[in-house]
Amino acid sequence: MKTATALLVPSLQPSFAGPVEPAPGQIPLPFPGLSPVLPVPVERGDAAPMRQRAARFMQALVEVLSGERAARQMAAWMAPDVYDQLTSRLSAHARVPLRARSGHGARIASVHVSMVHDGAAEIAGRMVHRGRSRALAVRLELQTTHRGDQVWKCTALTWA
Repeated sequence: MKTATALLVPSLQPSFAGPVEPAPGQIPLPFPGLSPVLPVPVERGDAAPMRQRAARFMQALVEVLSGERAARQMAAWMAPDVYDQLTSRLSAHARVPLRARSGHGARIASVHVSMVHDGAAEIAGRMVHRGRSRALAVRLELQTTHRGDQVWKCTALTWA
């Protein structure tokens, strides 16, 4: 079995160290002859409205997850299967009612939007609640309602 090992850049190596050679059976990183492929967020046009929409949605979601907001308030923003997933997971992990609000409610600390295409966005966020951080990821897709209106709906949701 071959494994990959990163080699230090010669100019950054300490003066006492010679060039680093990979151990037998290892391939140096980056792989010879290949340029690295890095994911790059794609923003189309003015991304500010989508970033604001995503931040509002994620804040409402963290309030549901922390018990500060009723889950039924998210129903209009979510696909039915995602809403069912949310409510069943919340009922499986029954929430202890929060004390009176003391300014320490759940909040969204960061939101990162990646446009998959003009009609879909994947959002990663970090929530902070009671001094702990948790990760959230959602997919919002532009859908047409029965009235012909275009609305963003959450079609996938996961949190840890």
